[in-house]
Amino acid sequence: MQPDIVPKKNKRRSLSLHLGLFLLAIYLLTYRGGFHSVDEVSIFAVTESLVKFGRVNTDQIAWTQWTTSQAEAQGFFGRDGHVYSKKGLALSLAQAPLYWLALWLPNIGMLQTVSLLNAFITAATGLLTCMFTQRLGFSNLTALLVSLTFGLATIAFVYAKYLFSEPLAGFLLLLAAYMLFVYRQESGLHHVAMAGLAAGFAVLTRANNLFLLPVFGLYLLWILYEEARTRGREDAKRRRDEDARTREREEARSSASSPHRLITSSLAPLAVFALTVAFAGAILMAYNTLRSGNPLQTGYDLTLFSPNILLGLYKLLFSPLRGFFVYSPILFLSLPGWWQLRKTHPAEAWLFAGLAGMTISLFSAWSSGEGLSWGSRFLVPVVPFFAVCLAPIIEQAATSRGAGEQGSRGENIHTADKTEYAPRTTHHVLHFTFYVLLPLSLLIQFLGVVINPWVFLSQVQTEFGGEFFLENTAALYDFSYSQIAGQFQTWSLQNSDLAWWQPWGFDGLAFGLSLGLVLLSGWLLWREMKQGRKGAGAQGRKEILSSLPLRSPALLLVILTFALTYFLLTRYYTTDRQFGPPDDPYSRALNRAAAQAAPGDQFVTVAQYHYHVPMNRFKTRLPITGLAQQPWPPPDTAIPLLQDTLAGQNAWLITVGLPPAAPDNATEQWLTRHAFAAGNDWFDDVRLVRFGTQPPNVTRPIKATLGDEIQLVEIKLIEALQPSQLLPVEFTWQPLRQPQTDYNLFLQLLGPDGALAAQHDSPPNGGYTPTSGWSMDQTIITRHALPLPPDLPTGTYRLIAGLYNPASGRRLTVGQSDFVELGQITLNVEPSPQ
Repeated sequence: MQPDIVPKKNKRRSLSLHLGLFLLAIYLLTYRGGFHSVDEVSIFAVTESLVKFGRVNTDQIAWTQWTTSQAEAQGFFGRDGHVYSKKGLALSLAQAPLYWLALWLPNIGMLQTVSLLNAFITAATGLLTCMFTQRLGFSNLTALLVSLTFGLATIAFVYAKYLFSEPLAGFLLLLAAYMLFVYRQESGLHHVAMAGLAAGFAVLTRANNLFLLPVFGLYLLWILYEEARTRGREDAKRRRDEDARTREREEARSSASSPHRLITSSLAPLAVFALTVAFAGAILMAYNTLRSGNPLQTGYDLTLFSPNILLGLYKLLFSPLRGFFVYSPILFLSLPGWWQLRKTHPAEAWLFAGLAGMTISLFSAWSSGEGLSWGSRFLVPVVPFFAVCLAPIIEQAATSRGAGEQGSRGENIHTADKTEYAPRTTHHVLHFTFYVLLPLSLLIQFLGVVINPWVFLSQVQTEFGGEFFLENTAALYDFSYSQIAGQFQTWSLQNSDLAWWQPWGFDGLAFGLSLGLVLLSGWLLWREMKQGRKGAGAQGRKEILSSLPLRSPALLLVILTFALTYFLLTRYYTTDRQFGPPDDPYSRALNRAAAQAAPGDQFVTVAQYHYHVPMNRFKTRLPITGLAQQPWPPPDTAIPLLQDTLAGQNAWLITVGLPPAAPDNATEQWLTRHAFAAGNDWFDDVRLVRFGTQPPNVTRPIKATLGDEIQLVEIKLIEALQPSQLLPVEFTWQPLRQPQTDYNLFLQLLGPDGALAAQHDSPPNGGYTPTSGWSMDQTIITRHALPLPPDLPTGTYRLIAGLYNPASGRRLTVGQSDFVELGQITLNVEPSPQ
């Protein structure tokens, strides 16, 4: 290795690190934290299940299977009856460390913390873009501007706020390309291994990246072929002392041996690349098998392709709805930039073209829409390659060089001096176009990060009758429906997508600290760039040490960035009202149940628009099954999920905005029929119902007549319990005539002295079987549960029950009494601490 290579590498890395920290500071300034699309919810749900329970189903958002169309549904029912996400696994795995950290650290939300992931990933992609551009032989200034353009003037900026998988896919694809290029320059099988892992995990992120593996494979084969040719030429040079005839014969032999040389020298790199890709592929196949029982089934409908490729290309690239170049107009210049890059780096230029072309071709034929998108979300993974192709244009624009001019490139690695520049007129046109499109692109991304794009998009969907993807509407052609124009129309504080600028107040401290970090990191980046220019020719150990990427200022900036990130997360945890106040009713209901729950208990929620609250705040490891608000009967696919919730001692139902016995709450009605409801606890409009799941094991004949209307035939119950448990009682009734009143049932536990120890009052089956609907030809079964206080002393208790008119409070008589004796119950074991 040449003496100046180490300092040059370290300078390159140091500049890239400062650039990544600067981008991250800007992403922290524009951070919001939270969901924008149900796609994000599905990916996050996998992370939540994985970290909390060691499983990968998404039962907590099962409601999405019934509230959206098949095309919009984010999951599918697996072979075990649970719901599984269609999304790739890699992003959920990448989110897991942040989720685990937030689960254990106090006063920060899991969702708000994980929402930072794509900010880190996009900043890392900008860092890698800078290093790639430098390795291609462009100046540090050009590499810096290319990366800043990628991070701030393309749709990558907006997607740094979201939890979509495309930014991770883009980073992994760029990493694979970069590592193969490093292998071309420096050799080393570890570079090939890293490229293979990156490419493989890109497939694990999004399955469509499987089609890009041949592109990487062809590029690697070309590298190996060039290596074989180079070695062949070197062998020929060693024989220059031989006579001409011998030399010609040997050269011919060398040329003839090139295929053999290619095969033998290619085996190790190709094997390493294939094995590392296969490692990620094995994970994907195992995941598919776990979900569906089929290693090749991802859950997506692979028949959703259209032959109308031209319309697909228009939609992806130029439409006001999704147009890639409409939402990132600076990337228009990637096309002439690619043409120039092809002259100096043809293999890399064709690698970029292959990756971008294959992705564009695939999704131009994909007939399913993109849902919430800022531009074409499907093309976010290829944005870094378009950005690198800007390098020749930016090199000319930034250095103001005309036709054939050469500039100083103190840190270029190779081939920089072979760049062929365009004629002067073309240069000035590109120069002017660059300085027009760059501020326009910056403005477009600014609109996308400040105002929530979903607001305008939902308005357009409503205008077109709820058409979700909008691809069969005028929005695909009419630029008045463009989200760029819509951002101006919806510009208001109410629609802000910035955590520090919200209707409930302006957080000056968070804004000031975030802006301060941007200014500090920007100044250090400028300082690093300036020092890099001055020290371009320095040598020696002192220079090497001073060029280390984590020297003091950079290390301090890293520490400061993470410290400020944690502070902002703790602050937004209490100030961001999209989750309600910290003691919101939903959280209070969850915490109340968690305090009383036994190991193995589960939650069932009918609150499909409040899923983000427990995902951000509920840190107790109790699983949640989220079901939809539906009329009776529940769909067949919901039955296995409901049955699974009865596996513990209790099932805890939480509803929002629903009264007891609501006719469109099939979930509660099913639980009422199969478990034992203990009553309702209200937290504003949030209702908590505890259901006992343990079946009674003793039958007691009763044969008691209440009034002259109803006979209690028998009961089933458990005779021996612990304090704090539920006493389940199943009543069998026989109407003697049609009751004219809707009676309530009371169930009481009396102590040895006759004092009331516990009580339960409820309409029969929570109101789902009102007594006025009973007829003489029916046998009615109702289920109820009596919650036992935790401080009840052991002993023998009496159990009584009866019916009463809730309007007057008058009980139905039973002979000379107004209640039925149900026998004795024994509390014989002290409760164990929970």
